[in-house]
Amino acid sequence: MRGIRARLWLDGEFRPGFLMWQRGKFSKVKIGDPPARLADKIEDLGRTRVIPGFVDTLCHGFGGVGAPSGSADELLQMTKGLAAAGVTTALMGFYPSDLPSMRQAAKRWDAWKKLNRRGATRIFGWHMEGPFLPKSMAGALPPKTLRSPSRASAEALIRAGGGWLKMCTVAPEISGAVAAAEVFAKAKVWTSVGHTEATLADCLALQEVGPVVMTHLGNRMPPLTAREPGPMGFAMTGSAKAVGVIPDGQHVCPETLKLWANTPALESSLMFQSDNLSHAGTPAKSFSAGGKRLHRAGPAARDSKGGLGGTLDSLPELLAARIADGTLTWAQAIRGGCEVPGALLGNRGQLKVGMLADFVVLDKSLRTKV
Repeated sequence: MRGIRARLWLDGEFRPGFLMWQRGKFSKVKIGDPPARLADKIEDLGRTRVIPGFVDTLCHGFGGVGAPSGSADELLQMTKGLAAAGVTTALMGFYPSDLPSMRQAAKRWDAWKKLNRRGATRIFGWHMEGPFLPKSMAGALPPKTLRSPSRASAEALIRAGGGWLKMCTVAPEISGAVAAAEVFAKAKVWTSVGHTEATLADCLALQEVGPVVMTHLGNRMPPLTAREPGPMGFAMTGSAKAVGVIPDGQHVCPETLKLWANTPALESSLMFQSDNLSHAGTPAKSFSAGGKRLHRAGPAARDSKGGLGGTLDSLPELLAARIADGTLTWAQAIRGGCEVPGALLGNRGQLKVGMLADFVVLDKSLRTKV
């Protein structure tokens, strides 16, 4: 059993305390000084701030490695890089692809699972954006890989994923989407609304099947209007189980992000997604992803026409920037970056006894040290 003493994020604020862990889970989390009998087991970090590990539910890659294409060794390199950045659990993002490519990717991830993954991010599974989406809303996704949803096509997708598929972005307005969602619900795969032209009624119909998640709210979906709330209205009424938002200040402007973060109905469901691309965390200024040539523009990646294609700073870095510029409070950043996605995936995202012992240490610039 090991532990640390520091300023811990407990009950919505930093408080002096200590925590200990055993067999990968927190065994003690308490306010105040540890008893003398535990002194030799606890490292004293002084006034250093410690928060739960970040949970990223849409991360396509990191450190120059793409989640769908990396070898087992490259995936290990990628997941260790993510962990060093402060992301302790992730759903790896996949663009829609053909079934043989999915099967090959599943074999590589199976091989990764057999490696010594000490110091690597926990991978909960895959989040596939598509393929059940309209081509008109593909955005940065390769349109040739999109196809119509059905019960059979959803079952084939799950089989090809070899148990790795845990979330799938679907456009609920497409005929067959509800049938596909029924298959996903039975297989315990989250259905997430995104890359869509859906109405509020379309979203509500999907919700009748089971809980619904939102993929990068506000991007590749219609705006909320006076006569049609659409997917954003669905999310802002608190109807979604979890609402993903990219907090880079470009996919969603700071003013809108601040509005959503302060919307009471979203308080318990807003979660932050990095939408990191393969070259996130590298100094690369130009690279290819999804068949497009992209370049760095601040924390985001854009194509030659200025279209957004994802982000290049890790989720902890994006949230540190939003705290620094006053868009988010500490409580909002930690709730959306750790607690809400942690509750969605289960047993993580909080410094509590029985939770997975995932935490990050912050430096004076709000950056993660471990």
